[in-house]
Amino acid sequence: TLFRSALGTVFGFISKETITKINIMDGYITGKHSEEYHTLLSMVKYELQDNVVNFKELPSDRTPSGCRTLLRLHRALKWLELFLYKLATSTDEDSTSELCADAYEEGLAKHHSWFIRQAAALAFLAMPPRRELFNIVCVQEEREAQLVLMTSVKAIVGVYNMTQEVYRAHGMLDLP
Repeated sequence: TLFRSALGTVFGFISKETITKINIMDGYITGKHSEEYHTLLSMVKYELQDNVVNFKELPSDRTPSGCRTLLRLHRALKWLELFLYKLATSTDEDSTSELCADAYEEGLAKHHSWFIRQAAALAFLAMPPRRELFNIVCVQEEREAQLVLMTSVKAIVGVYNMTQEVYRAHGMLDLP
């Protein structure tokens, strides 16, 4: 929360969208069929078997499936991984705005409309400097920052790769 709020009010939309998706997932995890949402694989199998997943479009009168919702969070996780890696391997001379924008272009932009891409580009301009980001994650030394960031990246890569494989195996990487 501290990290997110330090990025400024420009990131309010991203934060709100993330919370909305987490609340959708929470509704499934605690809902009528909660036993089907204990693991990623159990969710995928249940939603495919019960025709909850729509491979063509999202009907406007339905809550997005758990698979579709988690896929959106999964894609955002890739952007975070790329950004944190770029931040960890950057220098004080590098622009965090450019690092963030590059990570977005590489990992997430292709999934967004032109309008969202433009709004994201504007939001990235408000990124605080690298040292300020380090202070937010409570590190002062360069080596400590790199350790914290690379440890986070390693954990994210593990989660991302496992999730990616489940989605790939079930042909769900391009859900609308």
